[in-house]
Amino acid sequence: MDLITLEAQSERVIIAPELGCQCLGYRVGSLEVIAAASSVQALREHPFRSGIPILFPWPGRIANASFEFGGRKVVLPVNEPARGHAIHGLTWNCAFQVTKRGPYYALMELDSASDKSLSAVWPYPFVFEIDYEVGDGLRIKFRVRNLGKSEMPFGFGAHPYFTAPLDKAGARDRLTLQLASAAARWPLDSALIPTGAPIALSDKFDLRMARELGSETYDDVFRLDTGRDPAAPCARLVDPSMRLAVEVRADAPFEDFVIYAPPGNPVVAMEPYTCAPDAFNLTGRGVASGMRTLAPGATFEAGFEIRIAAP
Repeated sequence: MDLITLEAQSERVIIAPELGCQCLGYRVGSLEVIAAASSVQALREHPFRSGIPILFPWPGRIANASFEFGGRKVVLPVNEPARGHAIHGLTWNCAFQVTKRGPYYALMELDSASDKSLSAVWPYPFVFEIDYEVGDGLRIKFRVRNLGKSEMPFGFGAHPYFTAPLDKAGARDRLTLQLASAAARWPLDSALIPTGAPIALSDKFDLRMARELGSETYDDVFRLDTGRDPAAPCARLVDPSMRLAVEVRADAPFEDFVIYAPPGNPVVAMEPYTCAPDAFNLTGRGVASGMRTLAPGATFEAGFEIRIAAP
């Protein structure tokens, strides 16, 4: 498999175009910012446990792997069999073509018609582009164009796994988390599907001010403030032992955000989404989910950025 390495001064990014255009690792100097898979084979076996998985044409879960849109029922492959859901889209194992490349940037493209298994389950033809650029941070921009004759529902997101703690000699429980632009959170059932409209923040879910991680765990979805400043960090993870923060900034179309801090695993994921999990079904029930539709021939784009900063 051909991997792409992008470098700018002390920063280095490794990308796997043939595996959903996932970022395998991001390093700043000797600091491994992104928790990488142990091998390409490990990534193939567990595509959502490391790196920066790219989530399209939806992020999160689709309940019972099906939804209705425009009078059509779409049945999706179940790739979370324990819960019976379809999770994190359909492009995570697709081969992207490199269309432009430089020492610190690369543009990759997927035409859905080029992947028969994708076209067989997703009835809305599209071209999906991912633009990586490194230098004073890592920037990832998505662009989708509807090639079909009908509207296409969609959402996209990313699942960056950050090393936690950043310093191997540090302690997870001393890390602090902040989601300053959070406005509410989505109530989730036991299968991690939103049950209704967002609810008020309280207790450990109120991350508007920095909160020590301690022994807490998270697998939670937040609705962002629609009036937030896209130039300001959505989320920050601070490692006091290194006096460094990892920041995620996201363009205005990213209206939702997932914080994932599992037990027994030295990672914290801070995930920008353009919509809530199960957005297609929520919209069908009249719940504003952030689901977007793309008219025939139309294009939509948005991006996010990862930076290392002072705490």
